[in-house]
Amino acid sequence: MRRLMLLVAALLLSGCGIPATGVIESGDPATGVRPMALLYFITDDRLIPVGREVTDPADIGAAVAALLTGPDMRDRLHGLTTALGRVPTPAISTNGAEVSLQLSAGTESLPPIAARQLICTAAAARMSDDPETLATGVTVVVTGPGGQRTRGTSHGCPTLAAVQPVASPTGTPRQ
Repeated sequence: MRRLMLLVAALLLSGCGIPATGVIESGDPATGVRPMALLYFITDDRLIPVGREVTDPADIGAAVAALLTGPDMRDRLHGLTTALGRVPTPAISTNGAEVSLQLSAGTESLPPIAARQLICTAAAARMSDDPETLATGVTVVVTGPGGQRTRGTSHGCPTLAAVQPVASPTGTPRQ
Protein backbone atom coordinates (compact mmCIF):
# COMPACT_ATOMS: atom_id res chain seq x y z
CA MET A 1 0.00 0.00 0.00
CA ARG A 2 2.87 2.32 0.83
CA ARG A 3 4.42 1.70 -2.59
CA LEU A 4 1.10 2.55 -4.29
CA MET A 5 0.87 5.84 -2.40
CA LEU A 6 4.48 6.68 -3.32
CA LEU A 7 3.77 5.88 -6.97
CA VAL A 8 0.63 8.09 -7.00
CA ALA A 9 2.54 10.93 -5.29
CA ALA A 10 5.40 10.62 -7.80
CA LEU A 11 2.96 10.76 -10.73
CA LEU A 12 1.16 13.80 -9.32
CA LEU A 13 4.40 15.65 -8.70
CA SER A 14 5.84 14.87 -12.11
CA GLY A 15 3.13 16.74 -14.07
CA CYS A 16 1.76 15.59 -17.37
CA GLY A 17 5.06 15.44 -19.21
CA ILE A 18 4.13 18.11 -21.79
CA PRO A 19 6.67 20.90 -21.88
CA ALA A 20 5.45 24.52 -21.56
CA THR A 21 5.41 26.50 -24.81
CA GLY A 22 4.85 30.11 -25.80
CA VAL A 23 2.03 31.38 -27.96
CA ILE A 24 1.63 29.33 -31.11
CA GLU A 25 0.21 31.24 -34.08
CA SER A 26 -2.27 29.16 -36.01
CA GLY A 27 -4.23 31.33 -38.38
CA ASP A 28 -6.64 34.23 -38.29
CA PRO A 29 -8.54 35.21 -35.14
CA ALA A 30 -12.02 33.84 -34.59
CA THR A 31 -14.73 35.64 -36.53
CA GLY A 32 -17.84 34.44 -34.74
CA VAL A 33 -18.45 37.74 -32.96
CA ARG A 34 -18.83 40.78 -35.15
CA PRO A 35 -19.00 44.37 -33.90
CA MET A 36 -22.55 45.66 -33.70
CA ALA A 37 -23.95 49.17 -33.54
CA LEU A 38 -27.39 49.84 -32.13
CA LEU A 39 -29.65 51.58 -34.62
CA TYR A 40 -33.06 52.78 -33.54
CA PHE A 41 -36.00 52.15 -35.86
CA ILE A 42 -39.72 52.48 -35.21
CA THR A 43 -42.65 50.15 -34.77
CA ASP A 44 -46.04 51.09 -33.33
CA ASP A 45 -44.77 54.64 -32.56
CA ARG A 46 -41.97 53.37 -30.31
CA LEU A 47 -38.23 53.04 -30.76
CA ILE A 48 -36.76 49.58 -31.23
CA PRO A 49 -32.99 49.03 -31.06
CA VAL A 50 -31.60 46.81 -33.80
CA GLY A 51 -28.07 45.46 -33.82
CA ARG A 52 -26.37 46.14 -37.13
CA GLU A 53 -23.00 44.76 -38.14
CA VAL A 54 -20.47 47.57 -38.64
CA THR A 55 -16.71 47.84 -38.86
CA ASP A 56 -16.49 50.06 -35.76
CA PRO A 57 -19.47 50.26 -33.36
CA ALA A 58 -17.88 53.25 -31.60
CA ASP A 59 -17.86 55.36 -34.79
CA ILE A 60 -20.82 57.70 -34.32
CA GLY A 61 -20.71 58.77 -37.97
CA ALA A 62 -20.85 55.17 -39.19
CA ALA A 63 -23.75 54.35 -36.87
CA VAL A 64 -25.73 57.46 -37.90
CA ALA A 65 -25.00 56.81 -41.60
CA ALA A 66 -26.25 53.22 -41.19
CA LEU A 67 -29.39 54.54 -39.48
CA LEU A 68 -29.99 56.98 -42.33
CA THR A 69 -29.94 54.15 -44.89
CA GLY A 70 -33.10 52.94 -43.18
CA PRO A 71 -34.29 49.50 -42.15
CA ASP A 72 -33.16 46.63 -44.34
CA MET A 73 -35.53 44.10 -45.89
CA ARG A 74 -35.44 41.84 -42.84
CA ASP A 75 -36.25 44.79 -40.55
CA ARG A 76 -39.14 45.86 -42.80
CA LEU A 77 -40.53 42.32 -42.73
CA HIS A 78 -40.71 42.74 -38.96
CA GLY A 79 -42.63 46.00 -39.29
CA LEU A 80 -39.73 48.35 -38.56
CA THR A 81 -39.73 51.76 -40.23
CA THR A 82 -38.02 55.12 -39.94
CA ALA A 83 -39.28 58.68 -39.62
CA LEU A 84 -36.04 60.18 -40.92
CA GLY A 85 -36.84 60.34 -44.62
CA ARG A 86 -33.99 61.79 -46.69
CA VAL A 87 -31.68 63.32 -44.13
CA PRO A 88 -28.05 63.81 -45.14
CA THR A 89 -25.42 62.63 -42.67
CA PRO A 90 -25.03 65.44 -40.12
CA ALA A 91 -21.78 67.01 -38.94
CA ILE A 92 -20.85 65.31 -35.68
CA SER A 93 -18.76 66.53 -32.76
CA THR A 94 -18.21 65.21 -29.25
CA ASN A 95 -17.22 66.78 -25.97
CA GLY A 96 -17.00 64.18 -23.21
CA ALA A 97 -20.48 62.77 -22.68
CA GLU A 98 -22.12 65.20 -25.11
CA VAL A 99 -22.61 64.60 -28.82
CA SER A 100 -23.67 67.35 -31.22
CA LEU A 101 -25.34 66.56 -34.54
CA GLN A 102 -25.58 69.54 -36.92
CA LEU A 103 -28.07 68.97 -39.73
CA SER A 104 -27.13 70.55 -43.04
CA ALA A 105 -28.94 73.41 -44.75
CA GLY A 106 -32.02 72.28 -46.60
CA THR A 107 -32.84 69.51 -44.12
CA GLU A 108 -36.51 69.54 -43.26
CA SER A 109 -37.63 69.89 -39.66
CA LEU A 110 -37.61 66.50 -37.94
CA PRO A 111 -40.63 65.05 -36.17
CA PRO A 112 -39.86 64.28 -32.49
CA ILE A 113 -39.59 60.51 -33.04
CA ALA A 114 -37.06 61.04 -35.88
CA ALA A 115 -34.95 63.20 -33.57
CA ARG A 116 -35.15 60.41 -30.96
CA GLN A 117 -33.89 57.92 -33.56
CA LEU A 118 -30.81 60.09 -34.12
CA ILE A 119 -30.34 60.79 -30.41
CA CYS A 120 -30.49 57.16 -29.31
CA THR A 121 -28.30 55.87 -32.16
CA ALA A 122 -25.63 58.53 -31.54
CA ALA A 123 -25.79 57.99 -27.76
CA ALA A 124 -25.35 54.22 -28.10
CA ALA A 125 -22.31 54.70 -30.36
CA ARG A 126 -20.78 57.23 -27.95
CA MET A 127 -21.25 54.88 -25.01
CA SER A 128 -19.53 52.16 -27.02
CA ASP A 129 -16.66 54.57 -27.73
CA ASP A 130 -16.30 55.86 -24.15
CA PRO A 131 -17.26 53.27 -21.50
CA GLU A 132 -17.05 55.94 -18.76
CA THR A 133 -20.27 57.39 -20.17
CA LEU A 134 -22.13 54.17 -19.34
CA ALA A 135 -22.51 55.32 -15.75
CA THR A 136 -23.34 58.96 -16.46
CA GLY A 137 -25.20 58.62 -19.73
CA VAL A 138 -24.80 60.63 -22.91
CA THR A 139 -26.54 63.84 -23.97
CA VAL A 140 -27.15 64.41 -27.67
CA VAL A 141 -28.07 67.77 -29.18
CA VAL A 142 -29.55 67.78 -32.69
CA THR A 143 -29.41 71.22 -34.29
CA GLY A 144 -31.50 71.88 -37.37
CA PRO A 145 -30.53 74.28 -40.15
CA GLY A 146 -32.71 77.01 -38.62
CA GLY A 147 -30.96 76.72 -35.27
CA GLN A 148 -33.77 74.71 -33.66
CA ARG A 149 -32.25 72.39 -31.05
CA THR A 150 -33.56 69.09 -29.78
CA ARG A 151 -31.80 67.68 -26.73
CA GLY A 152 -32.11 64.14 -25.42
CA THR A 153 -30.21 61.66 -23.31
CA SER A 154 -29.36 58.00 -23.45
CA HIS A 155 -31.46 57.47 -20.31
CA GLY A 156 -34.63 57.71 -22.40
CA CYS A 157 -33.51 55.13 -24.97
CA PRO A 158 -34.71 51.54 -24.85
CA THR A 159 -32.02 48.89 -24.57
CA LEU A 160 -32.04 45.46 -26.15
CA ALA A 161 -32.78 43.94 -22.74
CA ALA A 162 -35.89 46.11 -22.35
CA VAL A 163 -37.38 45.19 -25.73
CA GLN A 164 -39.62 42.20 -26.22
CA PRO A 165 -38.33 39.95 -29.03
CA VAL A 166 -40.13 40.34 -32.34
CA ALA A 167 -41.18 36.98 -33.73
CA SER A 168 -39.62 36.17 -37.06
CA PRO A 169 -41.67 34.62 -39.87
CA THR A 170 -40.36 31.21 -38.74
CA GLY A 171 -41.65 31.79 -35.21
CA THR A 172 -38.27 32.17 -33.52
CA PRO A 173 -37.72 35.32 -31.44
CA ARG A 174 -35.62 38.08 -32.99
CA GLN A 175 -34.35 41.19 -31.29
